[in-house]
Amino acid sequence: MGDRTYARSRPAKGEEHCELPTLFIWANKPRRLVARCWTRWTGEKLERDFIYEVTRFRDVIDLRGDTRYHQWCSQQLREQMWNMKEPVADVSEERCPEPETVHEPDRHKTTRYLERRKTRLRTQTPLLTEEEKGIISDLYQLRDSLNQAAGYIAYHVDHIKPLARGGLHHPSNLRVTTCRENMTKGTKEWEVPPPDHQVIAG
Repeated sequence: MGDRTYARSRPAKGEEHCELPTLFIWANKPRRLVARCWTRWTGEKLERDFIYEVTRFRDVIDLRGDTRYHQWCSQQLREQMWNMKEPVADVSEERCPEPETVHEPDRHKTTRYLERRKTRLRTQTPLLTEEEKGIISDLYQLRDSLNQAAGYIAYHVDHIKPLARGGLHHPSNLRVTTCRENMTKGTKEWEVPPPDHQVIAG
């Protein structure tokens, strides 16, 4: 209790003074740990981030290297982490550093990337027919259903010719592929998608 940390999100309207269930995940090989506690916004900011204080502490559990749980995990996985019963880790010798000593000034580069991507999606989406809009919607629904079945984010909707290389947000340039395949590809361009990895919406 009393430890302070920071997050990019401010409390929702009406929750500025509420205690909020909070998860902190960090890797300390070979362990992957998650702290479960409650925090409240202090009213302070650190550059673009918001400082929170731990008001109640529950425990720290060891995820045993389970890589499904990461900073981009879904609400479903966060609820699983909050409720799961795993061995409690001994962190009695650990100390939480002050936010000012560990804050990374350029940590919002992911946010800037997402904003740039949204702009590209707007400008690189041609005029679509209702049928084409339906196909795109089906692809995203397929991705969501596959991720739901997997229990974690295992699939992405991929632009065959990347947006960064001028690709269009159009059904002919979209496919559902594995997260691993998409991350490996990066901004490279494949003229013909590998058939073993292409999933076509019905």
